[in-house]
Amino acid sequence: MPSALSPAPLIGIALWLSLAGCASSSGSLAPAQASRQIDARTRLSQDLGQIFGAEALDHAHWAVAVASLKSGDTLYNLDANRLMVPASNQKILTVAAAAEQLGWNYRFSTRVLATGSVTEGTLHGNLIVVGDGDPTINPRHPDRWRAFDDWAAAIRAKGIMHVAGDVIGDDDAFAEPGWGMGWSWDDLPLGYGAAVGALQYNENQIEVVVGPSMTANARAILTTSPFGSGVLVENSVKTVPAGSETKIDVQRIAGTTFLDIRGQIASDARPVTLLAAVENPTRMYLNAFREALKRHGIDIGGHMIDVDQLPEPLAFDEATELILDQSPPLSEIIDVTMKWSRNGYAETLLYALSPTGDPATADKGLAALRETLSAWGVPPESYLARDGSGLSRYDLLSADALLKLLAALWSNPTHGKPFLSTLPQAAVSGTLANRLRGTPADSRVFAKTGSMSNIRTLAGYTVTRDEEPLVFVFLVNNFLAPSAEIDAVFDRALLRLVEFRR
Repeated sequence: MPSALSPAPLIGIALWLSLAGCASSSGSLAPAQASRQIDARTRLSQDLGQIFGAEALDHAHWAVAVASLKSGDTLYNLDANRLMVPASNQKILTVAAAAEQLGWNYRFSTRVLATGSVTEGTLHGNLIVVGDGDPTINPRHPDRWRAFDDWAAAIRAKGIMHVAGDVIGDDDAFAEPGWGMGWSWDDLPLGYGAAVGALQYNENQIEVVVGPSMTANARAILTTSPFGSGVLVENSVKTVPAGSETKIDVQRIAGTTFLDIRGQIASDARPVTLLAAVENPTRMYLNAFREALKRHGIDIGGHMIDVDQLPEPLAFDEATELILDQSPPLSEIIDVTMKWSRNGYAETLLYALSPTGDPATADKGLAALRETLSAWGVPPESYLARDGSGLSRYDLLSADALLKLLAALWSNPTHGKPFLSTLPQAAVSGTLANRLRGTPADSRVFAKTGSMSNIRTLAGYTVTRDEEPLVFVFLVNNFLAPSAEIDAVFDRALLRLVEFRR
């Protein structure tokens, strides 16, 4: 089995794509062969019915659809027109629209401007950073993680060693507050619930590390990074006796800077790492940029200012462009979005679908998304999109609609291969890296996972051992069983699909 996606893995992407356009003609089959195919489909349907109809999970709501990408046959359908909460399978809609509307080579741009003249190493004016949403200045992109240092070095090379004025962050390209419609209030303090903005750094989140103190009943030891987040942390975590349960909670009232870390940690426990959203992404962005300027010997005489704090709109008439920075292409951004299910990336892509000119909003992006899906034959009554990431419980999607979209992407010569390459691969990459390893489905499944409380979803492509490509959608809502049991059901269904033989 291959260990990574390559130009010619065991299940070659080129082979899969070539099969997508192949249609079988059942009328030309000999009667015995046609009968065998019908029997094979019937057995598959019966087996999948038993898997998804297990008594232990009959309280849950299921929607399942499976079809052949070679023949177009529907192989299994279980309430596939039922509207379900899709969790992160919503990202498939968002990235499909982004790829179609923006193109796989689209790049976000950031400009660093200077106002005033430079004499004897001093800029007699302000530095202004103008962004349009680039989400990639974070450790997931090692080359981008050093972007601020690269900018600072370039500014120093222009002879600037002192900025007499302020460093201003212009984040007006995105409307605020940057949260999705229907996001739960208790998600907002956490890293995956961070608001998006036109200036984004470290995915708009901080790392909180909590460790036990040396003394029982004392307050735990707590650190945060990166520096300059603007978040004020209240440490309410106590150290409890060895062997006790460790439980830590993060709370913050939306719109405030106070992060309350509560709970307890056992004296013999290893440090716990949490990710928390920052209240103002632009403030953290500017503070990190200032630190990079300092590292390169450039001092700032003024302050770090969010453009929203200015009494009057910025004037760019006499500004000089010092730096024009571009993000990696959309293909790399979508790859991270899908393989690691990054909510902030997906919401950024949704905002980027807005027409240029006015501030980008989720509503404008959703209008573009609906337009794209309609052009691909996805009926508007088969889904309800309220955000780009799937964190909203207001999102609704049928298995039929998602199957239709996945089939359209597969057969599209522009999107088929690049989209397939962004999906997690079973036993190889992303959120499926530890699934189905050592089984017949190892490396044969490319699919997007989705998970929220009492919601589990999985949708994508697999190929049988006879090399027939299939498209599948598994959606389940309102279950009370452990999520691991749901994953086991999904895995059993995938193993049965891999073994399907006509």
